[in-house]
Amino acid sequence: MKIASSADRELYFTDFEDARAGDNELVGYDNWNGTSNNRGAHGIEGAAVEGLGKSAFIGYNSPGRNTDTVYVLRSIAHDPDATGEPIIRLESVVGINDSDNPTSNPERDSFFITFFNPSGSTMASLTYNNTETSFGLWREDGRNTYDTGEEFIRNEVQILVAEIDLINNTWSVDLDGFQIFRDERFTAKNLSRELGGIAIQWQRTSNSDWGNNWLLFDDIAVYASTTKLVIPENPFKIKSISKNNDGKNQVSWKMQPGFSYQVEYSDNLINWKNDLPGSQLSGAEEKIINFTDNSNIQSKLRYYRIIRSE
Repeated sequence: MKIASSADRELYFTDFEDARAGDNELVGYDNWNGTSNNRGAHGIEGAAVEGLGKSAFIGYNSPGRNTDTVYVLRSIAHDPDATGEPIIRLESVVGINDSDNPTSNPERDSFFITFFNPSGSTMASLTYNNTETSFGLWREDGRNTYDTGEEFIRNEVQILVAEIDLINNTWSVDLDGFQIFRDERFTAKNLSRELGGIAIQWQRTSNSDWGNNWLLFDDIAVYASTTKLVIPENPFKIKSISKNNDGKNQVSWKMQPGFSYQVEYSDNLINWKNDLPGSQLSGAEEKIINFTDNSNIQSKLRYYRIIRSE
C-alpha cells in the first residue's frame, strides 16, 4: 500500500516482513524502541490478517496496573527548512481489534498515533478511542483534544493517510478514502516544528483494568514532499433526494459494511423523527441504497438526514 506521488521522497518504510514473529519482537527490530518490554504488550504478528503478511501490534497483554501508558516509537528525522520540503505524510494500514467478550470483560482503551519533534516533545496525535463512552476518532494538538465526529470500524484494517504541513502548521487525515478532518491546526505548542519520529501508544482508561483490545499496524510509509497529495474528499453524505415514479421522496446514498444507517426526517428543520418504516439499514457489501419515504406527507417540504453509526 503506497500512494505516493513522483514528487515524494521516502523517509521511512517497513512492512515488518523481515521481523521475527512473536511477543516482544518489535522493539529492537529496525531501530524501533518502546516501553514495557518483555511484558507481551507489543510485538510482531505472523498472519493476523489474511494476505497482509507480518504486522506489528501493541496491546492485548496487560503491562500491569502500575503502568498507564505503553508506547513503541521509531525515530524519523526531517527538517523542512533545511530540505525545502514542508509536507510530510504518513501512510499505514491500521486496525483496532476489540476486547474479547466485551459483555463480560468490558474494559476498552485508547490508542494514539503521535508525531514528536527531535527533542521528543509531542506535537500532535490522532486518537483511536475504543471506549464505549467516547468511541471514535479524536485529534489532539498537544494541548487540547477534539472529537472529529467520525468513527473507525472495529476488527477491520483500514488505510490511514495523515498529511502534515509543518510550515503552515496544519494537517489532514483520511481513513479508507473518507475525510476525517481537513486543514486543522497541527500543534498548539510553541516548539520547533520538525519531525523527530512517530509513536504508537496504548493508554488504559482511568480507574479501569487494561482491556485486551489491541492495535495492529503495517506497511508504514513516511514521505517528505514540496506539495500536498491531492486526496479526493469522500466523506459520507447523501447522494441525492428525488421523487420516484409514484411521486414519493427517495433518498440515495452509498452504504458501506460495518455501519448502520438511520434515516431521519423533519418538516421544519427543528424537530427530527426516525419513525419511518424500514428506515434503519445496514448491509454486508458496499452499494448504493435507495430508500423510499412511503408515508403520506402532509407538509409541502420535507427534509432528510442520515445518522451513520458503527
